[in-house]
Amino acid sequence: MAPARREGTAKRVVPIVAVLVVVLAGGGAAGWALAKGGNDSAGVGNPMDHVEISDGKLVTDDGDLGYCDDDDLYSYNDCTDLSEETYEFSFEITNRGDEPANYSVIVNGFDEDGDFVAQTYIGATHLNPDRTESDKGEFSMYSSREDDERPLSDIDSIEIAHAERTPLAN
Repeated sequence: MAPARREGTAKRVVPIVAVLVVVLAGGGAAGWALAKGGNDSAGVGNPMDHVEISDGKLVTDDGDLGYCDDDDLYSYNDCTDLSEETYEFSFEITNRGDEPANYSVIVNGFDEDGDFVAQTYIGATHLNPDRTESDKGEFSMYSSREDDERPLSDIDSIEIAHAERTPLAN
């Protein structure tokens, strides 16, 4: 014989299930809305807005003849061409979040026609909230370039290609 059913059990289960459905649906919707915000979900906005760069200039260093050596096996210190070109620029990174963070930024250089010439990286580590780090960045012979034969003197303008902000746990 089956146990007797209590009256009112169904009346209590339906509201509990309804509340549970609403809570779970609301949590899912809130999670989706926060995920759609990307970096903005942390309340810091787009990290690219935390970085400012200035147009730079081509700098040529004639080198130091005291450090050249044509008699060894290495070519990096040969006396034939000691001039080194770099394209230098200034940058500022401001932490607009509520906690310390690291920043990694990719900067691209373009010629006067808007064609890609080179790419370099800048960053800041353990930057406290509302603090700014200023420094110089550069494109050098070691920067990623479309074509290794393309001179850095072709750079006419620079732009931030990507910025990433990583909040620290401490």
